[in-house]
Amino acid sequence: MTIEPVRKKRHPVLIALTLAVVLALIASAVVISVSTMTAQQRRESLVLLKDERLTALDEARGKIQPAVNTYLAAYKKARNAPASREEAEKGSAKERDDFQQAINSARTALNEVQTSDTAGAEDKTVSGAVAMLGDSYQAYLDSMEGLVESYPLFEGLFRQDAGCSGLFVGSKAANLRERQTLLAQAAVQCREAVNQLKQSKNVSYVEFARTLDNQIAQLETHAETTAKSEENYNEFVRLKDEYVKKIDDATARNAPDAEYATIADELKALNTRIKNNRSEFDFAAKRYVNGVRDMPTLVENVFTKDVADQIKHHDAVIPIRVQVLNDALDAELAE
Repeated sequence: MTIEPVRKKRHPVLIALTLAVVLALIASAVVISVSTMTAQQRRESLVLLKDERLTALDEARGKIQPAVNTYLAAYKKARNAPASREEAEKGSAKERDDFQQAINSARTALNEVQTSDTAGAEDKTVSGAVAMLGDSYQAYLDSMEGLVESYPLFEGLFRQDAGCSGLFVGSKAANLRERQTLLAQAAVQCREAVNQLKQSKNVSYVEFARTLDNQIAQLETHAETTAKSEENYNEFVRLKDEYVKKIDDATARNAPDAEYATIADELKALNTRIKNNRSEFDFAAKRYVNGVRDMPTLVENVFTKDVADQIKHHDAVIPIRVQVLNDALDAELAE
């Protein structure tokens, strides 16, 4: 007879704890492996962002301004052939396409920067720097695109087919009231083009359009004042003739002193009205002439000053944003 040894029962709790420890170790190993892989991928993405994508972004931006200048020159040359706006757009279509390709390439380069892996770390310095650079770069692209898209409208504002040339009625009018009427008619057509220009993505065009709109309103106001003053003057001439007759009649009748005193008071009041009317006329006429005279400078300043300052702003801000991002990348890659 064989006696079998007594088997000890395994405690279920111990078995469960053992399994839990084993599973935890396996899970930890997986987490460590995944974390290491993610960190490596992020590092490679940041190196790619710093060494290639930022360089591509800068190179793409460098091609935009020459493309803008080439298109503007081509359009203006075609327009001065002379040609209509539609013909000038056809004549500069190649340069317009080249510009659009440059813009599209820059947008692609920006998208590649923005879609880089910048969200893998708790420190959001890199992602924040990318966001700031993206905002500045996008503003530059929109500005340049608006500069080109709205140029035909801006360039043609004072050509015959745009209507704003009608603002300068000058010698076309026989009198100031006719000048005011012709100006009002021209202002309606001109404002249609000005309101279109206000929709441009380029802030220099928008500010110019707003200023021009205000200038038109000022011209209309001053034209109305001078026209009214001219009509008042004609009325004063008529009243003067009446008073000459009234004085002659009073003299012929040997009128009493009280009647002469009344006429004198009326003439004094009339002289005050004449002086006030003359002051209003001089004020409005001077500003009307200055408004017309300043118009060419207002147009010229759009490119010589406003657009130039706008480009200088972007040229100053974007490199700073790039440098901030580079510094953030260096700091994170050094960890």
